[in-house]
Amino acid sequence: MVVSSEGKSGGLALMLREEVKVTMQNYFKYHIHSLVSLDDGEVFRFTRFYGQANPNLRKESRDMLRRVKSMVKDGQIVGGDFNAILNNTEKDGGRKKPRSSMDEFYDILDELSLVDVKTCNGWFTWTNNREGPDLIKERLDRFLI
Repeated sequence: MVVSSEGKSGGLALMLREEVKVTMQNYFKYHIHSLVSLDDGEVFRFTRFYGQANPNLRKESRDMLRRVKSMVKDGQIVGGDFNAILNNTEKDGGRKKPRSSMDEFYDILDELSLVDVKTCNGWFTWTNNREGPDLIKERLDRFLI
């Protein structure tokens, strides 16, 4: 399943191994919501997510997560680029993020009872690909359960 990008932003792809059965539930330009069935009979909801890069439009992303969560009665995983950080330790270089944007991200995770799964292979998932003092790295991609 693929949702095309708009210019240089967005775009989603959901690819799984052949032995995994995936049933699409719904999709739009910023998410793909699916039901995943494993060979051992385990079933869970997986939402591939792309958060709005424009801070003025992030309410749309939060509202979409609320709609998906309202449909989920069992386990759920949400993974993708959230274009948000929880605190300034998830950013290296550049200006600090406003506390309000980090609080909004934390609040939606708390409201939806989503838990951040910490990575063990490196912390930062995005870089601006510059060098020296202009280099910025952030942890924008994550999995939530």
